[in-house]
Amino acid sequence: MFNLPAISKLLQDNPDLLTTEGLSALLHDCICLKYAQHHRFTYPSLLVDNSIYLELAQMGTSKVEDEALIRRVMASSKIWTADGCESQEEAADFLVLFRKIRDNIHQLQQDLGISGVSQRHISIRDHLFSYPAPEDQLILLEYDRRVLKNAVPGVIKYFLELVQMSPTYNLFFVDENENKIPTTVAIVEDAAARAVKAEIYSESYNWKPTNTNCWEGKPAPQLHPDEIHLILHLDWDENKFMFFDAHYPDISRWPWLTNN
Repeated sequence: MFNLPAISKLLQDNPDLLTTEGLSALLHDCICLKYAQHHRFTYPSLLVDNSIYLELAQMGTSKVEDEALIRRVMASSKIWTADGCESQEEAADFLVLFRKIRDNIHQLQQDLGISGVSQRHISIRDHLFSYPAPEDQLILLEYDRRVLKNAVPGVIKYFLELVQMSPTYNLFFVDENENKIPTTVAIVEDAAARAVKAEIYSESYNWKPTNTNCWEGKPAPQLHPDEIHLILHLDWDENKFMFFDAHYPDISRWPWLTNN
């Protein structure tokens, strides 16, 4: 499969195609092909040679209906243009085509044993941290799942260190209705013991009033962010989660609270 002419052409664009980041970037490019003016392509050959896209869809075994789909797409003069498809059928064809490409790339990833996890580097409260995270668009191999699960204690340790630094942040559990309930370090640690993977990120905003009781926020990075978010995934099917937030102790960061 990886000896196809399409793969050879894409390797000329990016010699690191057959890596975690390379395959993820390819699928992202394929998604953005309909919005090319708003995306910087890792594989510009996709823009100048439609046959590459079609060949990616034909990798592996093809059914009669697959061949019919390819013929319809090839016959459409409008489907490749930036302003979209002429009909719902053409739009549906393009979506089905991408799904075939995605499935084929996932099979290629699995055949070559290419990880679906990459290292994420972040800095919160001037403390650097790196941890493994799923790469956008790719599947997780069995080894990837072990890597992500083994990384959970390190993510929790980093999160709690950030919370307990001076000034100490206020810690909350976020329930299914998005209510923020004060919680403790022990509860976070207990929840983490059930997690198969963990994510962490921070947010800060500059809030401006728009009218009565309405505020508009624009991202405004700060050394000590407004909020630090921890997401615990409790299963691999993405059905069960636990959310924890840590808030900066000065409520003036949320001006609507000081006005009440």
